[in-house]
Amino acid sequence: MSDLHTLSGAYALDALSGDEAREFEGHMGDCASCSIEVLELREAAASMGASEALTPPPALKARVLAAAERQPQLPPLVTHIDGAGKKRRRRRIAIGAAAAVLAAVAGVTVTQTQGGPELSRPVAAVFHSPDVHSTQVRTSNGGTITVATSQRLDEMAVDTHQLPALSKAQVYQLWSIVGGHPRSAGLVTDVTAGRAMPLPPHGAAVAITIEPAGGSRQPTSQPIVVLSPSRV
Repeated sequence: MSDLHTLSGAYALDALSGDEAREFEGHMGDCASCSIEVLELREAAASMGASEALTPPPALKARVLAAAERQPQLPPLVTHIDGAGKKRRRRRIAIGAAAAVLAAVAGVTVTQTQGGPELSRPVAAVFHSPDVHSTQVRTSNGGTITVATSQRLDEMAVDTHQLPALSKAQVYQLWSIVGGHPRSAGLVTDVTAGRAMPLPPHGAAVAITIEPAGGSRQPTSQPIVVLSPSRV
């Protein structure tokens, strides 16, 4: 195998074989520089990917892996720089490496693809967070929502593109329920965009109701779904 220090970028993008990934993981246990670089590469790639949501075409994975294999990898920079300067230099290296691979898939846009949802940026940021947890839940009106939470961002997001469309006189409204008291967490004005909200406190519930256009101060209908974010 080539110098293990050069594989941090490929590992961060899941472009190594099983044997290579296991060997590199063993190497990271003894190499703080590579561990830090992998974390920052993943964070940079997630931040860039969250700028717009997309449903990738079937051939994208193969193109990314092929680009990563062709992209020269340099050993991590280990020059001793104190304080903020060191952090800024590592971040520039991480962002540059991620950008080099992502740029290799030119021609793939970061807007809505045919048949896929175009999530809003706040929603996409939660779904692309490195610590995301997500689950799908059926609703009583025949739809499906995908819920994602991120402790790192302290945010929860709901992908609502599989909910049935409502008339112009109605809107989906999210509620955070703490101690049995519902509080509005926002309206879903565009089901393809979804909705993000602050992560409710532990033990709280989140509900979605169908309300008159413009929303309500308190729920006026039975929830189509009630869930516990702490169990996502």
